[in-house]
Amino acid sequence: MTKFQIGDRVTVRDATSMFHTRTQAYTRGRTGVVVEHRPEWVIPEDEAWGREDGRKEPFYVVRFLQRDLWPKYTGFDADTLETECSERWLEPAEEEPK
Repeated sequence: MTKFQIGDRVTVRDATSMFHTRTQAYTRGRTGVVVEHRPEWVIPEDEAWGREDGRKEPFYVVRFLQRDLWPKYTGFDADTLETECSERWLEPAEEEPK
């Protein structure tokens, strides 16, 4: 069973990495929505070192509004960006303010 489901709001952990990671810096600390689940795969840090037998975890495709990623974004409010994140980089998002 996966930790997150399609439609869940998630926030990318705002952490640094000493090694290779596919988690882009501009997504860290930002909140998006899970739009797809990917099967378990070797985590990027182990894969970068050629450890095909390395640690595995699920990945998720997360959709962000571009204006949430870049506050000075001048495009359309509905413009989005999708990126793949490993499960350990994600946490449940706080509730949206009402």
